[in-house]
Amino acid sequence: MPGVPESFHCETCDREVAAGDATRTETFGGLDPETWQSCCCPDCGRKLKTVFVGLEDEV
Repeated sequence: MPGVPESFHCETCDREVAAGDATRTETFGGLDPETWQSCCCPDCGRKLKTVFVGLEDEV
């Protein structure tokens, strides 16, 4: 995924989460869900990072 780190650190679980394992959800606050998504911990659900995914289909 362009612009997305290979992994995230979950402070709640104190572990690294691979980008491919993170749960992707729509963001809050009116951001376009086609271009922005939140990556969340698959274990506890904590939001790890909001990422730009608008160019995924073009790669």
